[in-house]
Amino acid sequence: MDKSALRELTAQIAPEAAELRRAIHRNPELSGSEFGTARLVHDTLRGWGIAAHYHLDKTAVSAKIVSGKGPTVVLRADTDALPIQEENDVPYASKVPGVMHACGHDMHTAILLGAAKLLNQIKDQWKGTVLCLFQPSEEKEPGGALGLIKAGVFPPKAAAVFGMHSCPEYRHGVIAVKEGEDYAGVMDFEVTVRGRGGHGATPEKTVDPIVCASSIIIQLQTLISRELSSSDPAVLTVGSFHAGTKSNIIPDTAVFAGTVRTYSEELQDRLMTRIRELTESAAAAFGASAKTTFKKSYPSGYNDPALAQKFKAQMRSFLGNESVIDRAHPTMYAEDFARYQQLVPGLYIYLGIAPGNKKRGSDLHTSKFLPDERAINTGIAAHVLFALDILSEP
Repeated sequence: MDKSALRELTAQIAPEAAELRRAIHRNPELSGSEFGTARLVHDTLRGWGIAAHYHLDKTAVSAKIVSGKGPTVVLRADTDALPIQEENDVPYASKVPGVMHACGHDMHTAILLGAAKLLNQIKDQWKGTVLCLFQPSEEKEPGGALGLIKAGVFPPKAAAVFGMHSCPEYRHGVIAVKEGEDYAGVMDFEVTVRGRGGHGATPEKTVDPIVCASSIIIQLQTLISRELSSSDPAVLTVGSFHAGTKSNIIPDTAVFAGTVRTYSEELQDRLMTRIRELTESAAAAFGASAKTTFKKSYPSGYNDPALAQKFKAQMRSFLGNESVIDRAHPTMYAEDFARYQQLVPGLYIYLGIAPGNKKRGSDLHTSKFLPDERAINTGIAAHVLFALDILSEP
């Protein structure tokens, strides 16, 4: 497609997409409760003459745009918000106490709506099928992607799947791509340390589970720093610790929980074994016992190199070389988009959303996260160019 024509079309559609984004932002919904958002998406698509269907108890929407015979491309956006109280002073701030779009999913949804409208308008320029997935519950395990796969909504024979995430590291008008491994696989763990409680004045009569658990947490950090090669990236974080009821009572138990992030299932399994061994032996040294449970959630992501290279070439032609960044390192964030990438070749990119006068915007998952809406133009164009790469006639 002629790049000047695409710029003109995205400029025409972006203001409407921005208004849709603001409507979604005003009315955020937590994972599994995206009924209003799905209804807005469904009705908007139907109003544009695009076939749309509900899924997953009407929290998800799919929209299929068909133009003759050809391959299928899946474009995906996530729709859920977070349990955070918004602190932005904007006319379209969240009206729901304690809930806001602090991860940019309102942007993702509005951008995909705009891309769907544009692709529907230029059906004479491509052949095949575009399937737009508006997915709930990205923020809550096991994730909406798994639900759409199990329900048969995601086509396992699609040629490719595409998605993006708002990124405050880059200004609006910039996109970034990491070829190969990107976004980590996640394994959560919980450790229950059992000791023997008693009075805080006589700790010698007890087996203190708080001191024991604290020692275990410190020792767990050595699994990364002293047992793994620097060429095997991994993160181990303990984010929760609960024990006791009163300052002068040593409890019987202490419970802590954490997360392990890797790009390798093999490394995850290795760390699972070592975490269990370390917690049990360290607890025994205190005269206590420890039980560890594990839960694997999102797999690691993988961006198909061929898709990434073609996409970057298209975007450099559209945005300019300086606005397309090759990321050298993968992120340790996690995304259930990786479930789609396990089935078909996929590409998940970073969309710059920081204001042009700042080096970096407010971070994801914070009360003042506020994307620059000028990024909507870039996001729409990225979806359209990715789809046309695969669907355009020779």
